[in-house]
Amino acid sequence: MSLMDVSVPFYVTTTEHDPIADFFDPVLERASTYDIAVGYFSTAWLRDAAHGITEFARAGGKARWIISPELSEEDFRALVVDAERAEKQVRDAISRSYEELFSKLTQRTREAMGWLILDGVLTFKIGIPRNRLSGIMHAKQGQFRDKEGNRIGFLGSYNLTGGARTNWEAFSVFCDWSSEESMSRNDAIGSSFERMWLGHDPNLAVYDPKEADLSAFVAQARGSARHYDLFQDPRIESPRIPSHFLNDGGLRDYQEEGIKNWFKNNGKGILHMATGTGKTVTALTAVTRLNEYITSKQGELLTVIAVPYQHLAEQWAKEASEFGYDPILCYGGLNRWMNKAQSLLNDLRAKVRHHGMFIVVNASLRDNPFQVLIEQAPGHLLFVGDEMHNLGARNALEALPQNAQFRLGLSATPERSGDEEGTSELQRYFGQTVLEFGLDKAINGGFLCRYFYYPVLVHFDEEEQIEYDELSIQISKLFAQGEKPDDQDGSEALKRLLIRRARLIGKARGKLPALLQLLKNQEKVHHTLVYCGDSKEEEKRYIDTALERIGSGLGLRANKFTSEENAAERKRLLSQFASGELQVLLAIRCLDEGVDVPMTQTAFILASSTNPKEFIQRRGRVLRRFRGKDRAKIYDFIVTPSPELLDDKGVSSVERSLMRRELARFNEFAGLAENHGEALSKIREIKERLRLLDH
Repeated sequence: MSLMDVSVPFYVTTTEHDPIADFFDPVLERASTYDIAVGYFSTAWLRDAAHGITEFARAGGKARWIISPELSEEDFRALVVDAERAEKQVRDAISRSYEELFSKLTQRTREAMGWLILDGVLTFKIGIPRNRLSGIMHAKQGQFRDKEGNRIGFLGSYNLTGGARTNWEAFSVFCDWSSEESMSRNDAIGSSFERMWLGHDPNLAVYDPKEADLSAFVAQARGSARHYDLFQDPRIESPRIPSHFLNDGGLRDYQEEGIKNWFKNNGKGILHMATGTGKTVTALTAVTRLNEYITSKQGELLTVIAVPYQHLAEQWAKEASEFGYDPILCYGGLNRWMNKAQSLLNDLRAKVRHHGMFIVVNASLRDNPFQVLIEQAPGHLLFVGDEMHNLGARNALEALPQNAQFRLGLSATPERSGDEEGTSELQRYFGQTVLEFGLDKAINGGFLCRYFYYPVLVHFDEEEQIEYDELSIQISKLFAQGEKPDDQDGSEALKRLLIRRARLIGKARGKLPALLQLLKNQEKVHHTLVYCGDSKEEEKRYIDTALERIGSGLGLRANKFTSEENAAERKRLLSQFASGELQVLLAIRCLDEGVDVPMTQTAFILASSTNPKEFIQRRGRVLRRFRGKDRAKIYDFIVTPSPELLDDKGVSSVERSLMRRELARFNEFAGLAENHGEALSKIREIKERLRLLDH
C-alpha cells in the first residue's frame, strides 16, 4: 500500500476532525517508517491509535521517536547551574520517567510496549535542551515514509497525549506529491529530525535509554505471547460460544457428552450424529473450548475444517463468525486466499495471534499448495472433517494432515458403504466414535420431528425389465472376475454399468405418473420436496421433464434446485420455498449435504442410490424441525418386478437382487416411522413372492 492511496486533510483540527481516525490510523497502516519529535508523550495516545500502530508493526514498520522525560524543578536547576551533576541528574531523571511510565500502564500495554521495543519496531531517544535553550524539548513534528519513498509530514501543536484529542489542537499536513512547497517542507522536517537523532543539533542533547530502563518492558514481553495491540481489539477477541446455543451454561446434554468424551480421548474422535442434531455447533464448541485451553497455556491453535462442497464452506464460515472466528476460505484461485493464509501462519508463528481458522473444500485440501501450507503450521493443529465419509477414498486419505495433534470427524453416516478399508482408515485417523446419536435418539428426544413413511410400488415395464436384466448379468460377470467399483482404482467398465443400472431404476417410467397422481390427490400442496435422478431421456433431463409436468401440467408453483443455479439464485429459491411462494422444489443431489430445508413437510423420493449415506442424509433433512411442522411425510418410490413378469418367468436371482437393494432403504425408513405396520403391510406381498421375508 502507498501513502498516495490515502486521502488526508491538509490542516487537521480537533474541532473538525478526529486526528486518530482521520490521519494517524490510515497513514500508519501504509507507512514503513515513522519519525517524530514531540513533548508531553504518554501511552494514552498509543491506546487511542492502537489499530494504526498494530498494523504498522505487523507490516514491519520502524519508528524513531525523540521524546521529553518527566523532569522536576530540581532537575532543571541542575541542568542550568551544576554541570558536574547534570549528566547523572539527567540519567536518573530518564530512568525515573521510565519507572513511572511502567507503573501507570496496564499489563497488556506493558506487554505491547515491550514487544514494540524488543522487536525493534519502536526506538526511543530522550531529548533535553541545552546551551542557550532551557525548559523541555517541545517540538511537534513528524514524518511518515512508505516503501516507495513517498512522504507525509506534519507540524503543529498536536502532542502525543491522551488529552490531545480533547484539547483544541491543530497541525498542518504536507504530502510530497501535492506541491513543491510541501516537498520542501518535508525536506526541512526530515533534515531537522535527522540532526536531532544523530546528536548534531547544538541546542539539544539526546540520550539513548539504558538497557536497565527498558528491562521491565522487555521482561513483560518475554513472559507473554507476542502482540502489538495495546488493548484488546473487539474484532480479535477470543471466540466465545454464542449465548443462544446455551441453556444453563451448556449445550444439549448429548452434545456436551460428545465434547466431554472427545477431550477424554485426547482431542481425537468421531461424532456420529443424525442430520439436524447440531453437528456444526457441537464441533465449533469443541474447537472453542480447545482454543481457550491452549491460549491459557500461551500456545497457538490453527483449526482446519474440511468440507465436501463450497456451499458447506460458506455455511461453516457463517456459523464460525457467530463464535467470533474470522475464517479464511481456502478454495478457488490461489490469489484469493493464499496470501491471507500465509499471513495468518506468520502471525501465529510470531505469536501476534493465538488462533486462526482455515475452511477448505476437499478438492483444495488434496492440492499441493494447501498441503505445503499446513505442513508449515506452527503451534497446535486441529483438523475437523465434516461429512468425513467423503474423505475415505485413497487420494483423500493421503491428504489428511498427519501433523494434526487434534482430530474431529463428523458425519451422520461415518461408515462408507461397500468400502470397509476406507472406513477402517478413517477410524484409524480420527479415532474412536465418541458420540452415537442416531435418528432414533434424535426423534425420541424431540430434536427431529416424527414422520409417516409411504412406500410407492412401481414396476418396470417389459422393455425396462429386459434392459435391467442384461445390465445385471454383465455386472455379475465383472464381479465374478474380481472387479471392484472402488473410488480410485476400480473398474471403469463396472462403474459405468452400475451407473446405467441406477439411472434406469431412477427414471422408471411408472414413477412420474404415480407422482402426478399423488400430487393431484393432495388436498393442499405446500412445502413439498421432490428428489429426482440425474438421468436423461432423448437429451432432456428427467428433472426438467418432471418440472414441466408438475408446473405446467398440474399448475403448481414449482422450480428446480440444481448445481446450475448460482448462490444468489439458490438463496432466493429457498426463501420462496420457506414462505410458501414456491409449492414444490425439485432437486437432484444439491440438498443431500449441507443445505437446510427444515420447512419441508412432504418429500417424494423418485430416485435414490443404494448408498445409505445418501438416503439417510435425505431423510434427516426432511425431519428438521420448523415452526408449525408437527409431522413429516415421506413417499418412497420403490421399483419392484411386476407380478405378471414373476408369473411368467418365475423368481430369478436378478429380481431378488433388485428387491434386496430397494429393501435396504425401505427397512431403514420404515423402522422408525409412525406407521411402521402400515408400511410393512404395503410391501409384504412382494417380499413373499420373492422369498425375501427375512430381509
